[in-house]
Amino acid sequence: MNQIQTMRVFVCVAEQQSFRRAAHHLGVSNALVTRSIAMLEGHLNTRLIHRTTRNLSLTEAGVRYLDGCRALLEEFDHLESSVAHAVREPAGTLRVVASGLLSPLALTPLVSSFRHRYPELRVQLTVAEGPLDVLDSGYDVGIVTGTRLDGNPTLIGHALAPNPFVAVAAPAYLERRGEPRLPDDLPGHDWVTLAAHQHAPAWQLVGHDGVAHSVTVRPACTVNQLALVHAAAVAGAGIAVLPEPCVASALASGTLVRLMAGYRIDDPDTQLSLVYPNRQYVPARTRSFVEHALDHFSAQPARERTDYGFLRPSRGPDRSDIVTGLQ
Repeated sequence: MNQIQTMRVFVCVAEQQSFRRAAHHLGVSNALVTRSIAMLEGHLNTRLIHRTTRNLSLTEAGVRYLDGCRALLEEFDHLESSVAHAVREPAGTLRVVASGLLSPLALTPLVSSFRHRYPELRVQLTVAEGPLDVLDSGYDVGIVTGTRLDGNPTLIGHALAPNPFVAVAAPAYLERRGEPRLPDDLPGHDWVTLAAHQHAPAWQLVGHDGVAHSVTVRPACTVNQLALVHAAAVAGAGIAVLPEPCVASALASGTLVRLMAGYRIDDPDTQLSLVYPNRQYVPARTRSFVEHALDHFSAQPARERTDYGFLRPSRGPDRSDIVTGLQ
């Protein structure tokens, strides 16, 4: 007797409330269903089902056995699924969502190297300008910034790399407005930022003496894309705070000038994270991407890690880039 298969027949009969409907649902004959239940009752030496010409019902033992069968079959199916995932090569479409605050330099080499490693996998990459909804939108993985995952049971997160920011401005702007030397000089300047969804951003500047200065600025120009912040700064619209790799070439050419070089822009939210739904059995394609991304980032020399840059969200210090659907 195939105990697992016989249990499945019993559960189906109990759920369908009919031998005939159970046989139809399972795609087997009525005789096979009847024989399976008889064998099961004989094996257990107890009656599980009361059957009349009109209906059937479970005995007390049958109710108890049904609960146990459901739990056991669920665990059995999970076990088979986990083994299948472990041995199956990743395939299908990987849906990745990334924060629009990320530098494009963070995404291109990562996705390209992953596709080279798993050419049979398709990658669907979405760049979201607003808060990311990894769960409800059906994404496999999210690459996010400024995220707090403590106590969030719906997501698994891996911190990838913090990232240094630099304050920059065009020479033409500095000729017109003067160059700020101290943190107290900054609020009086024009700023170019991403659009604030709640209130103006606050930046933490730490000097060589370790003293932190909180600077709140009022943007003169707000845009919705990182590239536009860069372009507006180059055009002389004001001061911008950008990931260092985003402005490296502009600094080298003199198109932009670094400001406040004696201060480090520091904030606990300057963190790049990889997140994915917390499920008992994670698809092979997701596991493969997570492992590849962790290897990819850890392989970067410390100086090169700034290539995975992002601009801190222009919300307040309690902002999270992830929408989980849980309050």
